[in-house]
Amino acid sequence: MIKTIGLDIGGTKINGAVINERGEILKTYKLETCAKEGAQKVLYNIEKIINELKDDDIRAIGVGTPGFIDSEKGIVTFAGNIDGWTGLNLKKEIEKRSGIKTFIENDANIALICEKWLGAAKNYDDVVMITLGTGLGGAVYNSKMGLLEGANFQGAELGHVILYPNGEYCTCGQSGCAEAYCSGSAIRRHYKQLTQQDKTGEEIFNLYEKDEIAKNVVNRFIDDLSWYLTSLRNIFDPEIIIIGGGVINSSKIWWDKLIYKFNEHCHLASKIKLKPAKFLNDAGIIGAGKIAMERLENE
Repeated sequence: MIKTIGLDIGGTKINGAVINERGEILKTYKLETCAKEGAQKVLYNIEKIINELKDDDIRAIGVGTPGFIDSEKGIVTFAGNIDGWTGLNLKKEIEKRSGIKTFIENDANIALICEKWLGAAKNYDDVVMITLGTGLGGAVYNSKMGLLEGANFQGAELGHVILYPNGEYCTCGQSGCAEAYCSGSAIRRHYKQLTQQDKTGEEIFNLYEKDEIAKNVVNRFIDDLSWYLTSLRNIFDPEIIIIGGGVINSSKIWWDKLIYKFNEHCHLASKIKLKPAKFLNDAGIIGAGKIAMERLENE
């Protein structure tokens, strides 16, 4: 049995798991990311997770991380939500600490790999996936070409499509990016701007029926997301758009409203499916384990 370790590095936590060739999760371990404490602290937490999970049967490690990723060299060319992550050779750092062959990929790409392998995208040839979490990740897959990477490994950074020209500042350095409006951190920020109260995105969603300001913030998120999805449909013409990430856990509050708005805004809505991710919080670790298996075989 082939076993790999899959690591999914998020803005708030790092999930780790041992994965087999059937995509089964054999063991898990997670820690807080501690992103604001800097790269060395995050690397320490990664090392700790690997030490909890590894045994003599582990063949490789796959890692999904936010940012622009040179997947060939394993370098994070840019990342806005982990201090000191930009420019880091993550592959080299993890291999030095673990002694295990390691492969690095963008976090949204690994989520799509999981969904294409075992989940909501299994029977589709043209797929776009977005991940709504602390930020907004994106991935594009075509059965003829595989994952879209681009000349600078930024080909599917869908969170940095401009949604509002000259709009709110984004951590990437631009203004008006979709991530600044369609993400958990955006919901949290918009609510705080109006109330001076710092609540989590989940808390704000749960206030939808009780708090008029929360309702307005969430409705703005739904409307912005529907326009954004309309643009993705028109640019990529996929068979399906899959929505994953932590925000999907609150989808019972906003999913039906999103579909209504999308159908209202997109003149070709009938030609595409919108579906929630099947694996949710496990998509990253399963996809990371999968890329480790695939790329180990191709070396």
